[in-house]
Amino acid sequence: MSQTAPTVSSTDVHSTGVVLAAVGDVFLDRPDPGRAFSAVDHLLRDADIAFGNSEGVYARDPDRAPSAGVAIIGPPQSAAPLAPAGFAVLSLANNHIGDAGPRALLENIRLFTDQGIAVAGAGGDQAAAHAPALLERHGVTVAFLAYSSTFPSGYEARAAVPGLAPLRSYNLFRPYEHGEWSPGLAPQVVTVPHEQDHEMLRSDVEKARTAAGVVVVSIHAGDFTRPFVLTDHERRAARLAIDAGADVVLGHHHHLLRGIEFYRGKPILYGLGHFAFDLPDLDRRLRAEGYLGESSPADSLAARRRAGEYRLWPQPGYPLLPFHPDARMTMIAVLRLSPGQPVAVGLVPCTIAPDGRPEPHLGSDADGARVLDYLTRCCEAEDLAVRVRPDAWGQLAGHPVTLVEAA
Repeated sequence: MSQTAPTVSSTDVHSTGVVLAAVGDVFLDRPDPGRAFSAVDHLLRDADIAFGNSEGVYARDPDRAPSAGVAIIGPPQSAAPLAPAGFAVLSLANNHIGDAGPRALLENIRLFTDQGIAVAGAGGDQAAAHAPALLERHGVTVAFLAYSSTFPSGYEARAAVPGLAPLRSYNLFRPYEHGEWSPGLAPQVVTVPHEQDHEMLRSDVEKARTAAGVVVVSIHAGDFTRPFVLTDHERRAARLAIDAGADVVLGHHHHLLRGIEFYRGKPILYGLGHFAFDLPDLDRRLRAEGYLGESSPADSLAARRRAGEYRLWPQPGYPLLPFHPDARMTMIAVLRLSPGQPVAVGLVPCTIAPDGRPEPHLGSDADGARVLDYLTRCCEAEDLAVRVRPDAWGQLAGHPVTLVEAA
């Protein structure tokens, strides 16, 4: 059931607890990675902890995974700006962390930990992939767990095999129309949990609760071919995490913002979008690798039928971001975490510039209002009862923060 979230007065977001700044997908593959966060790093550094999803793998000597689609691989030096920008913890549980093979996955873990960045959701074996990243701030220990629901077969960690922490469900198909023949009509997709994965999530959260005052769960899941929509798997998995004892659930993978809800008084941010996610030269790579149905004219037609205007394809003026214009809207979620206390939720609306840099806005200016309106539409489309109050919750690094609360 949904319960009312806390009403937060317009005070400094740092007044109590631990401030978490959370963003979606991050991967740098550009000539000047050092400028990637130049407009937002003061916001990330002002938080006590900054979180993102590392949507790719940095590797010196990659071994391309045979099951990878478009392999998202970049040079290790491109990861150098992450720690200076303020990132303290990264999820590695996503559909690209295995693209360069097991050695590169382990290389990424070393690359981040050597910078002082904690990681969650992948490791040298199953136990490591399911272990929480523990960060202490102001005497409060915050545990981060991360899972991926979408990934190529073989990327999952096993007893003695590197990989990610999976959170799978099985797809079933049933007709929308009952009692009539409808050849070729698209079916309704429903999912059934992979029982072992879901039970491991429950166990992981319960164990993390014994080591931390606050538990944050990150889930990489969803349908990137359509705006607004949430799958039954996303809702079930997020609520399972809350029922098991998590305080916050952070979602990503869609490359578009998704809605927010408060379940049992705790926030679920279903889709943080992407934040600084580089996919240069995608049309050539799609055709060369035959990914997403781009290997022949017939398959390309099928891809356009599947995703329509949301098909991944180069966009004029945005050489690093081959996504629908809606994907240029993103945000920094701002959460105040205190053990045993309701989580206060705010955000800084952002847009992604043509050069791939995220830029923050006031919720009351034209660009910020456009992002907040889109987020409101995400919530309305999925019947998520929240209220967005522009610039109503104090400041982060001097920048006003928009308040999000249960309606």
